Amino acid sequence: GSSEFGICIMQKRKGKKSVIYAEAFERASYIDIINKVRNLSLKFNTNYQIIGRNGAGKSTLLDFISNNFQGNFFDSRIEVERIRILQISNKVTLIENLSLMENCYYFTHEDSISKESISLILEEYEVHHFKDELIQNFSSGMVKRSELALAQIINPEILCIDEPVNYLDNEGIEILKKLLKKRTDNKKSNILSSQESLDVFEDKYEIIDLNVY
Repeated sequence: GSSEFGICIMQKRKGKKSVIYAEAFERASYIDIINKVRNLSLKFNTNYQIIGRNGAGKSTLLDFISNNFQGNFFDSRIEVERIRILQISNKVTLIENLSLMENCYYFTHEDSISKESISLILEEYEVHHFKDELIQNFSSGMVKRSELALAQIINPEILCIDEPVNYLDNEGIEILKKLLKKRTDNKKSNILSSQESLDVFEDKYEIIDLNVY
C-alpha cells in the first residue's frame, strides 16, 4: 500500500545559517503536490513569494509551512522547534463572534502585551475605532487590516500570508508594505502566496514558482 503523507518543519543549523527544512512523504494520489515540496529548504531571515496558477498547490504548501493543514487524506506531522509561525489565510482568520479587541486578547493571552500597546497598533492600522465591534460585522478590507495589525502585535518569527493584497485598497497595500519592511528590518521572515509576483517587498526576496514543477 501507499505510505502516509506528512510534512516535517524543523529548525536546523547549517554552519551559522538557520533553515526550515521541509520533507515530504509519498502518497500516490498526491504525488504532484509532494514533488513540489520535496526537499524544500527555506532560510530564516529571508522573504519568499510562492507563486502559481489556481490549483498549483500554493495555499496547501503555505498550510504545511504554517502547520495549519487539515484534510481527510493526510496525516500531517509537523515539528517546530523554538520558532513561532503565524498564518493569515485567504479566509477569515479571526474569530468572527468576538470583537476585534477580544480577538487581540485571545491570540496574545500568553504574551506580555499591554492594552496600550495593542491600542496603538490598532490605531496605526486605522481600525481602532472598531475595536469593540464584532468581526462578523466588518467589511473584508477591515478584516484584512485587522489581521495585519494582529500580525504586528504577535510579531512571529515567520509570517505567512495567502493572497496578501486581496481586499486591500491602495492605502491598505501601503500598510502591508510597511509591515513587511518593518519585519524584514527586524530579521523576521515573510512568506507570501499569490498567483503572480507582487510588488510589496522593498527588500530582496526569493520566488518559489510552482508553475515550473
